Amino acid sequence: MAGAPTKYCDLVMKGGITSGIVYPHAALAISKDYRFKNIGGTSAGAIAAAACAASAVGDRRKHAKAAIAYPESRVGFEGLREVAKDLASPGFIYGLFQPAAGASRAYRLIVTLAGNTGTMRKMLALLSAVVLIAPIEMLLLLAALLSLGYAVGGQTGVAAAALPAMICAYLGGTIFGLFRVAHVMRRNFLGLCTGMPRKRLFRRRKAALTDSLHETLQTLSGQDADQPLTFGDLWNAERYPNEPDSEHAITLKMITTGVSHQEPRSLPFESGLFWFRREEFEALFPKALVDWMVAKAGEPVTVDGSDYYRLPHGPDMPVLVATRMSLSFPLLISAVPLYEPSWPQRPAGVAPQPPADENAAPEEPEQQTVIESTEALTTGGRRQRARPTGFRICWFSDGGISSNFPIHLFDRALPRWPTFAINLVYPGTADAGTRPDVFLPEDNNQGWQRHYQPIAHPSALRELSGFLFGIVATMQNWRDLLQSRAPGHRERIVHVSLTPQEGGMNLDMPKEMLAAVSRKGIEAGEAFARFSFENHYWIRWRNLASALQRYTVDIAESDAYQPKISDYAEAYDLPRDATATPPSYRFRSKAERDEAERLFEKLAAEGGTWSDQGPDLTKTAPKPLPQMQIMPIY
Repeated sequence: MAGAPTKYCDLVMKGGITSGIVYPHAALAISKDYRFKNIGGTSAGAIAAAACAASAVGDRRKHAKAAIAYPESRVGFEGLREVAKDLASPGFIYGLFQPAAGASRAYRLIVTLAGNTGTMRKMLALLSAVVLIAPIEMLLLLAALLSLGYAVGGQTGVAAAALPAMICAYLGGTIFGLFRVAHVMRRNFLGLCTGMPRKRLFRRRKAALTDSLHETLQTLSGQDADQPLTFGDLWNAERYPNEPDSEHAITLKMITTGVSHQEPRSLPFESGLFWFRREEFEALFPKALVDWMVAKAGEPVTVDGSDYYRLPHGPDMPVLVATRMSLSFPLLISAVPLYEPSWPQRPAGVAPQPPADENAAPEEPEQQTVIESTEALTTGGRRQRARPTGFRICWFSDGGISSNFPIHLFDRALPRWPTFAINLVYPGTADAGTRPDVFLPEDNNQGWQRHYQPIAHPSALRELSGFLFGIVATMQNWRDLLQSRAPGHRERIVHVSLTPQEGGMNLDMPKEMLAAVSRKGIEAGEAFARFSFENHYWIRWRNLASALQRYTVDIAESDAYQPKISDYAEAYDLPRDATATPPSYRFRSKAERDEAERLFEKLAAEGGTWSDQGPDLTKTAPKPLPQMQIMPIY
């Protein structure tokens, strides 16, 4: 195809609710110069990542002249251009968020409080919410208190009790209102919007967030309507001519937060450890998708009258399910319930028993990768083939709770192509006003500055709330912020600054504001045309050389440390004594043990040489210095 790009890239996008309008325009601009290999995101970034990946599949199918189920103008990046136009249409995003039955008033309150409205309007909305959410309870309390005043002092008692009665009734209504909202949210999977259309008796159902996204993914990819787009469709997509060799044609990764396990989780799940209930998923996903998942899962397991189906995983996991699990913005959008087998706990000190069936898997089989080990932990380390006899619920919510800007996705020791990232800089940060609206570091002395969040405010209440929100933001973003300032990362991140009126919870932005956000997205994508992969690759190598040398020197210093603690002598000898018996995690063969011993000797010797004779590769390495650490993969 004449004029088609020949360079490849990855793309990672940050969460941001309606700020995600930036992303389709940015992806379209990037697609003029690059082809996508790996795409990732969190929350609203996950929506954009899914749409971009679907467009990449559609583009490959069109390029290969493969069969597509929709007109070419709606498939691939041509189709993404139309999606971007829809997102920039006034009222479109607002119409996708449809509160569940009984949640409308609470939904409007949250949108008002989190949106770009004045303080006075927010206070009025908060005060009036109690009257609107719990009017009957409030009136009954007021009537009861006034009746008590009349019983005690007649009309004079009523007059004297009027103000206290109104205050008490309002406080009581607040409590009842909170209980009512909590009941509604629990009924709707701990959220105000399920993402599916609200049932209407006399009006036509309008498309909501999840079913609209389902249709978008199917159309952009050119996928048949009865075959939901899966991760396997991305992995096995058609290849471009002379495309770099890789395990998958397109890799898509998203982050969700396993609230029940208090951990971030990468999607798609690699193992079938989780299960779902059909009636719950039909409230969260289109029925055709749920029917496909049920058919894929096979026979359910029935426990206490409820049927549990195994969640499709790996290549069979639908992209829509993963996307929905990543964008469950707390309170606003319902969380996604999954289930895991609740095996009885084995008493401490009791060895696992061999299975009664000799063909069954062992109770605690060996995990070959870190990811397998991590996922096995979610079921207490057990991955039995036997059918479960009990389940416990596991709630999954917004990926931004744990990793709102997962720039670690797709990192390699040395990159084969650039991994671009788009960071949304929200109002109130000091650096939002000191840079252009769209900023990509152009030399190695840019992009390292610390993020600064002003807290001081003339209002004591605003200052206290700023301090508390700053604590929450620090817990959520500290790792992402530190990594985004590091050399080897900062030069590949474009920062898009937003005004208080743009993005966030402003679900109903006017046309002019939508156009302004769209322009920033286009500018962000075009900025990567100036990216220097040569400089980036060299920085990554300098980082790797510096970190690897210091890590090896540390191994040598630890091995040569004197005097050794005599009580630990046997432990010190284990790495270099191939005849010793380790207490756990033994090698499978003598050849492996011998090779590990040679590796240890080589590292210790090399580190000792560097420590004594140099040269020191760290002196002129990029700052701040990176460090190598053993960390779990999520």
